[in-house]
Amino acid sequence: MMRKRKATGAVAIGAIACAMGLVPGAAEAAKHSSPNGRHNISIHVSENPVVAGDQLAIWGRLKGPNNGNRVVTLWHRINPRPRFTPIQRVRTDANGFYAIFRPDGIVRSNRNWFVRSARARSRTLHERVRLLVTLTGPADGSNLLTGPMHSTTFTGTVSPADRGRGVLLQRQDSDRGNRWHTIHRGRVAADGSYSIKHTFRVPGSANVRVLVRATRRHLASPSNVVAYEISQAQNPQLTLNPSADPIAAGQSVTLSGVLAAGAGQPVMLYAKTRGSHFTQVAQTTAGSNGGYSFAQSPLFNTIYQARAAGKRSAQLFEGVKDVLTASVSATTVSTGDPITFSGSVAPDQTGHAIYLQRQNPDGNGFHTVKIAFVGSGSTYSITRRLQAPGTKVFRVFIPGGPRNQGAASDPFTITVNQGSAESLGS
Repeated sequence: MMRKRKATGAVAIGAIACAMGLVPGAAEAAKHSSPNGRHNISIHVSENPVVAGDQLAIWGRLKGPNNGNRVVTLWHRINPRPRFTPIQRVRTDANGFYAIFRPDGIVRSNRNWFVRSARARSRTLHERVRLLVTLTGPADGSNLLTGPMHSTTFTGTVSPADRGRGVLLQRQDSDRGNRWHTIHRGRVAADGSYSIKHTFRVPGSANVRVLVRATRRHLASPSNVVAYEISQAQNPQLTLNPSADPIAAGQSVTLSGVLAAGAGQPVMLYAKTRGSHFTQVAQTTAGSNGGYSFAQSPLFNTIYQARAAGKRSAQLFEGVKDVLTASVSATTVSTGDPITFSGSVAPDQTGHAIYLQRQNPDGNGFHTVKIAFVGSGSTYSITRRLQAPGTKVFRVFIPGGPRNQGAASDPFTITVNQGSAESLGS
């Protein structure tokens, strides 16, 4: 008797769930089943995951007899809504292919897709969406100072706005460009903006981003990366300044300063790179006014310090940017065509993460659309198939690390002409 009551209760709970739309009932299941076993329909999407607001192409093929000029309906369900709704209809071409384009600004949160014709229903595809997160601070490559008197304010936006969401300010801690740790926290305001004030305490390279953690509606979402050189405040008794900061790998830089009341005194230059200790790399004699200079051509981020007459200068961080070359296989293509971005990085960055980025819809900044790794010989090749028509702007970006500052290529403008649905693939 107990087993019968439990079974009856299970049936009742199942009926309630169907009535609430939490699980499909018999009628819903019948509606979404394929009415003709001879037909089936595929579904593919151009971006998954996609950055909120980016354009999407959805395509596939209805297979079986008489599959031309058939209506195909796109259905979606936005998390956490319980039911699917139809949102767009197109017709297949003579060979059963269809293409559906979702314009910029439409897809802004996680959702599920499927397509249906009168003869078949596709599989359900889970579309994952990242927020569009921007980060603004001092100009990329700026030399910042340590200590609370020199705090830095970072601002940015999160779109779609989600008031109260936590924003993590992160600093890179890996030579390979793919490990980060949190150094400060903030929250998103009602208008989608945020502001974080941070004090750097240790000189060196600082590659910084913000990260918004995942929810049911969005994946974890990183911002663009900005790179800084963190140095100590100057010692007025013995100064040290660079002629340029940052510089490209191998480029010459002049390090100069003044030793107070130090005319004719010897001045030594010490240097260290990541994981090493200070060692003397040069020596000169101060001039009649105590002035001195050194020429250096570092390949990697280097911390310099001048020493003379029992005095030590502040630790000066000289940022050294990777030298990145980039080319693209074509600048005009049709939907479905692949394009390849290729080039090299110096000094050798074999195994380092490298990003293909697309310009944000508003033209302000870039976001990452594909992550690859630098191959042997410090060369790379990133191939991407473009399914959505329109004008796209891409660049290649290698994030920095403790060894070197990152670098970005010049932007590439790609024109994508709309081809046939069949050109997108089956």
